[in-house]
Amino acid sequence: MDGIEIDGLHISIMKGVYPPSEDTFLMIDALKSAEVSGSGLELCSGTGAIGLVAVGRLDFIVAVDINPLAVENTRRNYLENNLYAKLCAVAGDLFAPLKKVGFDVILMNPPYLNDDEGSPKDVSWSGGGAGREIVDRFLGSVGGFLSREGRAIFLQSDLNGIDESLGRAESMGMVGKVLRSINFQFESLVAIELKHANSLQKD
Repeated sequence: MDGIEIDGLHISIMKGVYPPSEDTFLMIDALKSAEVSGSGLELCSGTGAIGLVAVGRLDFIVAVDINPLAVENTRRNYLENNLYAKLCAVAGDLFAPLKKVGFDVILMNPPYLNDDEGSPKDVSWSGGGAGREIVDRFLGSVGGFLSREGRAIFLQSDLNGIDESLGRAESMGMVGKVLRSINFQFESLVAIELKHANSLQKD
């Protein structure tokens, strides 16, 4: 089993689980500059690396991944880093395993790559035909699971329409902004923060 060190944490990487990559480190960088406290939820958890960096500032975290191997990998990494007591990890499709609970922090580094026509889909990277399938489903539901003062941070590629995501969030009563970005030759990856629009209004 492969493994790497991230912020003093040992992250084991099981075969068949998406390994920490540039997008993971972008999310971690965005997290470090965000106010994070209370209850946490990590969707598409993979190895659990992103949540592990955040969990020291959280009361607890729920980790969800559609890949049972990723759930096992997440559990292993929390156990190895002596943080298992703060974790509840379940297999499932985005918010499906959850009741509508108000999480203070919701994190997601989703599959966002476009599927090539006729190619087999891999749940660790496939974002559907336009690369937006997971992001759009997330945007449609995240408001119901985010506490009034909470924040959601998720990642996507600029090839999949950053303005489209911000516009859809606005239509769902949320406001968004880009926290961090990293540029490559053919695309940029961005970490976007969402909040309830009414949380920014004075009582």
